[in-house]
Amino acid sequence: MYKNYAKYDEEMSKIGLWVLFVTLLVIFFWLIYEFYQSFNHEPTYRWESSFNIVGLPFIIFVFLALIVVTKSLIKKSFS
Repeated sequence: MYKNYAKYDEEMSKIGLWVLFVTLLVIFFWLIYEFYQSFNHEPTYRWESSFNIVGLPFIIFVFLALIVVTKSLIKKSFS
């Protein structure tokens, strides 16, 4: 029984990592797209262009989280 539970727990962990990976990947591409679009339109107000850089730390954070999840997924898949 314990071997089956450990195997089940390992499979659920892999599925959770895949879901997290796909979610972070979609968020990352969406943030990159929004960041790109923010530089391609003329700002309505003069101060609006200063808010383009606000999303950059969040893009970096999502990218680092994506790297950690990918590393963990590779480790669990090939071990």
